[in-house]
Amino acid sequence: MTFIRIRIKRSALYCLVLVLFGSGCLPGKKQDAGLTSEPSIERALETLRNTPSGNQVTDFLHKKSVLFEYSNTPGRCHKFSLRTGRIFLPRELKDSDTLLILALARAAYIYRLSALSGLEELVSEEEEMGALFQARVAVELGLTNADLARDKFARELRSDLCAYLMEGSGAAALAARNEALSLEPDCQRPLETLQSRKVWLDDIREAINNDSFFQLLYERDRARVRKGIITMNTAMKNEAAIKALPTYEIYRYQRSFYDKQSGVFSRIEKLYRDSLREDEAWRRAGREAIDRAREEFSGCGLP
Repeated sequence: MTFIRIRIKRSALYCLVLVLFGSGCLPGKKQDAGLTSEPSIERALETLRNTPSGNQVTDFLHKKSVLFEYSNTPGRCHKFSLRTGRIFLPRELKDSDTLLILALARAAYIYRLSALSGLEELVSEEEEMGALFQARVAVELGLTNADLARDKFARELRSDLCAYLMEGSGAAALAARNEALSLEPDCQRPLETLQSRKVWLDDIREAINNDSFFQLLYERDRARVRKGIITMNTAMKNEAAIKALPTYEIYRYQRSFYDKQSGVFSRIEKLYRDSLREDEAWRRAGREAIDRAREEFSGCGLP
């Protein structure tokens, strides 16, 4: 595996990298303009696209109607509106090319998992795999201590990268999981886990053809309102639509709903396993790059 060291804000070397990857450096060429209206996010997408790991993810984004924007709400974290295909990045990162690229990389990978599975809200395991992808991109970009020392928002990212480099993927995933399960409504947290989704799906199956089925849907929508995933108006519309179903349609709706959600769960489970194998393969192929990064961040754990 070949890793290219990209130095942010150095246009001459940046153009050389684009040429090496066959993308060229032609004036007016904006391959990623359809994914955002923000020039800084467009630059970040272009940089991500020209990393070995990022190319496949950005290619996928172009096949979807997805739009990256800066968030206007509290919380220095990414947020998703999966139904509308909108991804919100922290506005505080607008002037930090390095951190913006890495925040975008994590959000883009998570979106890809959700889009492929059909999930309508995130689970912790997606955040975990997004964190591992973010670390791989950081290594491929040749991130240095100096890059992070210049940015006041970099402490958390440095800690995550140190965990990945020094302790392994398991430690990095655990840190992401702890964050995803923390109580932080401004960031649509806590998230569910695959295990909690499985329990809910089992409850749905057992509740088919009895009154508790609709109560489970009602409670789930209320939880999504509290997290800011949907509005109360949407929840009320969902409830009204279900209550308006003719009696003879109810069983068909319940069975169809369960079958759909069961398929979604099976797909996200497989994607999770595939992502773990992808990370393992990358670490085996990139041992030299990881060793260089470990040397660069040898002060991990020091103030």
